[in-house]
Amino acid sequence: MTSVAVVTGAARNLGREIVLGLARQGLNVVVNTRTSGSEALGVAKEAQRLGVRALPFEADVTDEQAVAEMFSAAASLGAVRVLVNNAVLRKDASFDTMTLADWRAVQAVTLDGAFICARAAVPLLREGGGGCIVNMLGGNALAGDAQRAHLSAAKHGLVGLTLALASAYAWEGITVNAVSPVGMKTDSREALQERRKAVADVVCFLASPQARAVTGQVVDVDCSQIVD
Repeated sequence: MTSVAVVTGAARNLGREIVLGLARQGLNVVVNTRTSGSEALGVAKEAQRLGVRALPFEADVTDEQAVAEMFSAAASLGAVRVLVNNAVLRKDASFDTMTLADWRAVQAVTLDGAFICARAAVPLLREGGGGCIVNMLGGNALAGDAQRAHLSAAKHGLVGLTLALASAYAWEGITVNAVSPVGMKTDSREALQERRKAVADVVCFLASPQARAVTGQVVDVDCSQIVD
């Protein structure tokens, strides 16, 4: 049975590159988005041209019922083996001006969403004999972002979730890792595209059989090494 990957926040940018990288490895893919349905459809069509089945799916990752429906749809494409938690809400706000609503909104998408998706994925990964979860982090957030304290806190929470799940499922053939891109900023569109592909390559490696012994790791990807 063909393996399936679910990628959240996949309608554009890094999410798109991850979807296409996994499609090149022969995985059927679910292209998740909250509201960008037309863009998700475009990414799915790109994946289909690589010879796999691809399904665009609009679902808010903070909505348990919507996530359950998304994973049910994913299972119709084959054996769910990969979850990439890429959905994030980035909203600049100094700590002085940040409201509790701002805090909760970012936490809900970035951390709660990863929890909800992992909860939906684990039974399917277990049923299929194993698989992987990759949580996407970010260099600025992990270093401490003065304009995004809520995002920094959420991303650090993802590190804790990564380590906890890796420990919980190590003996069931389920690997859980995190990828943290740094040095993504550039004025060159070509260089930005190459940097996104470099990050996607690392995610795809962690999703591959070659990485079945790699779990509980936070992998920094220094994209500044890719010159403009």
